[in-house]
Amino acid sequence: MKKHFYLLKTCLCALAVGVLAGCSAEGDDLQLADGMGAVKLSLNADTGFETTTKAVDESSYRNTDLYTVQILQGTTVVGNYTGATIPDELIELTNGSYTVKAFYGEDVAASLDAMRVEGSKGFDVQSNQVTNVEVSCAPVCAKVNLTFEGMDEYFSDWETRFKTVALNGSTYIYEKDFTGPLYLKVNKEEQVSVVFELTPKEGQPTEISKTYTMNPNQALNIAVKPSPATTGNLGITISIDGSTNDETIDIEIPSDWI
Repeated sequence: MKKHFYLLKTCLCALAVGVLAGCSAEGDDLQLADGMGAVKLSLNADTGFETTTKAVDESSYRNTDLYTVQILQGTTVVGNYTGATIPDELIELTNGSYTVKAFYGEDVAASLDAMRVEGSKGFDVQSNQVTNVEVSCAPVCAKVNLTFEGMDEYFSDWETRFKTVALNGSTYIYEKDFTGPLYLKVNKEEQVSVVFELTPKEGQPTEISKTYTMNPNQALNIAVKPSPATTGNLGITISIDGSTNDETIDIEIPSDWI
């Protein structure tokens, strides 16, 4: 039995928004007005992405030019840039508390062709000083890979249904003909409802309901395949890499099905 549940480096972005100038209290050198400090921003990204899926080029999340970088005071945006337009010079700000926020990608609850990477960091500006800030950004999604092996022999149709907090009562349906990973926006240690609906070639549809713990930046590989027996049962094996032990669920069916 394989167990390969891993923190997803292929679904992880370490983004640095550095205010790199060293702290200084030498007002004459900085030549700032009274009650003003300064920041100097630089942007680096190292996602570790090495794969291109059918719909999502995960390596694009290493391209810092695509990121939006904002400086906020409360809810007010006082600076708005892209990775390509961050000023080289110091950015002067009045004394106070601020947040640097950086993000890239579409913010959706579930998608086969989009994901979201973001992060934020609070900092304070003081008179005649340059503040150093580093922001780490990571995907807000779990990456779920689903594979179905040998299903056509026993089933005419099947689908997988997901419910998450971000879906807000809605259900995302991963249909039979879908390929590629599903990106699900999840909270830390979120209990995600997963329902496998199987329609046999003869008989009524059958549902298997499970709950799996998911986290942002983690990958979950779910493999489903028939496991026919000689007892009149058709076992469905659901293998969860590294998350749980392999599971076999027996569905009672007439012996002539197999």
